[in-house]
Amino acid sequence: MVAEGDRTLLAARQGDIQALKTQLAAKELTAEVKDSLGATPVHHAARSGRLSCLRFLVEEAGLPGNSLANNGASPAHDAAATGHLACLQWLLTQGGCSVVNVQTKNGATPLYLACQEGHLEVVQYLVKSCGADPSIRANDGMTSLHAAAQMGHNTVIVWLFGVGNEEQNYRK
Repeated sequence: MVAEGDRTLLAARQGDIQALKTQLAAKELTAEVKDSLGATPVHHAARSGRLSCLRFLVEEAGLPGNSLANNGASPAHDAAATGHLACLQWLLTQGGCSVVNVQTKNGATPLYLACQEGHLEVVQYLVKSCGADPSIRANDGMTSLHAAAQMGHNTVIVWLFGVGNEEQNYRK
């Protein structure tokens, strides 16, 4: 038998808004529903790229868009790490999750996670549109550029170097 909370998290991952509406009506969909790592249905929808579901959970079900999992990751961190740009954009602009330069417990920002996973469009959005700071260091001393290099994401590396050169030329 599947526990109520597990059904809720599964519905969020699958984008099953009808199931979530039923759970909301039965008062089973609450901010207390979390997985063993402290991730909420909002985290699960964000990391699965389920924008409609994400909007339902925050706007209609009233779940917080800025909740933190046990590791300090917000839904925006999860969307950035999994490359779901539309979910990330919505969370940062309308979902109440203004965490562009906020770090997890290990020091990762959404930009760091996007660089680590090689999501160039997410990296570009965070830097150009949101002002994400590529120089922020994680607890191990690595920057977003280091994370991209460690994982071999050459397009991200080249783009980040280009941004750095643009800023230096602008300051001269």
